[in-house]
Amino acid sequence: MQREFRTGILFTAIGQYSNILIQLIINVVLSRILGASDFGIVAITQVFLIFFQMIVTAGMGPAIIQNKSLKSRDYGILFNYSAIFAAVLGVLFGFLGFAVSYIYKDKIYIELFWLMALIVLAEGLNVVPNAMLAKEKRFKAINLRLLFSNLIGAVVGVIAALMGAGVFALVLSVVVPAIITLILNFFIVKIPFNTSFELSALKKVWVFSKNQLIFSIITYFARNTDNMLIGRFLGAAPLGNYSKAYGLTVMPNTVFTGVINPVLQPILSEHETNVELIKETYLKVVKMLAIIGFPLTAFIILNSKPIINLLFGGNWNAAVIPLVMLGLSIWSQMLNAATGAIFQSRNQTHVMLRADIISTILIVIFTCVGVFTGNIATIALLVSVAYMVSFFITNYMLMRFTLESNILSLLKILVKPIFLGVTSGLVLFFIEPFTNFHNIILLILVRGILWLITIIGFLALTGEYKFVKDFVKNKEVR
Repeated sequence: MQREFRTGILFTAIGQYSNILIQLIINVVLSRILGASDFGIVAITQVFLIFFQMIVTAGMGPAIIQNKSLKSRDYGILFNYSAIFAAVLGVLFGFLGFAVSYIYKDKIYIELFWLMALIVLAEGLNVVPNAMLAKEKRFKAINLRLLFSNLIGAVVGVIAALMGAGVFALVLSVVVPAIITLILNFFIVKIPFNTSFELSALKKVWVFSKNQLIFSIITYFARNTDNMLIGRFLGAAPLGNYSKAYGLTVMPNTVFTGVINPVLQPILSEHETNVELIKETYLKVVKMLAIIGFPLTAFIILNSKPIINLLFGGNWNAAVIPLVMLGLSIWSQMLNAATGAIFQSRNQTHVMLRADIISTILIVIFTCVGVFTGNIATIALLVSVAYMVSFFITNYMLMRFTLESNILSLLKILVKPIFLGVTSGLVLFFIEPFTNFHNIILLILVRGILWLITIIGFLALTGEYKFVKDFVKNKEVR
């Protein structure tokens, strides 16, 4: 298990970090070419795209990974179902562009939606081969394929932007990788193709897939209510600024949990009945994420303006305050992200679903109240509060019902990371007057080094350095 975990983390890190770097480069380049309204338009299309991507997968991927009774022939049957489903949803997504163009009064959505329908089709066709690769723990193939696809997509996107493609450059940078991934999957994965549509294969994954799908739909509305309402009632430009800030607060989650989560379920699913092993693994993962998450929250909040100016330029200053407000929830988003893999590995997606329903109701209420005020900063603050409360709700249910423990055992391991976050924040606050350099790169570099020194010193003084070292080297996963 330790060897598999180490290999999975290594290659997942290569795939995820290269993807993040590539997306960041595209974002930085296009932020200097396109305006807030352009990014607002793309943000609106992505709201609907994410929904269709979620539907087209239908929770089948995690269900295939978790189910140990699937035969070789079953994979071909499940692929047939996913292919038909993907084609239907792709066409529906294209036609949806007409309705969206009417609602937002811009015909550009018609062309964008038909182009992005290719993503829906490709994602649906990729469900079964992606799950087969993960189930077989072929993390190297998964992530080298991801690296290659995203690299080609980035090149196409940047070239398109330089040629004046506008918002279509952003869309092409996503469409191209999806298509290339599909092509590579047919070469890498040996799917036992057949023409059968026997229901027996579908029944094997249905219960798990159903709970996962409903969970994904609810999570979608929780995560996108803010974008839909801001775009509808405040306009594309405010949404563009909000989405820029939101994207930065989600990035740490992608950077760290994006490496761990794809590995957790495929490995822990083989130990479904070993509650103690899964609990110990989860607590160690959460502690590591907390050691990163709390000080990172402090750094982003206290350096929001230079971060925005460095990455996107001075014309995005309206995104600074939303970044500060949304930044308050970075730690909770990071820690909460690991819960899904644990629910899945214990085959308890029904508990995950109940927790998510409660959290979603809370998030939607807070978001609606924020939109009613008409102020982006207030919306961002209330969304952050909702995410933090959601962390406690989800982990209470996870610890009690899935890991047969209590939330106190989780909260105890967060004490030192919280103090680490407070300490690093205080250091950043007091050095700010002495580090106001005109050069933004120098400013962030100096503050970053002092922040890092504070973290290392704290870990050494508290004895937590050994935990971090052992976790990174994966000496003991249990």
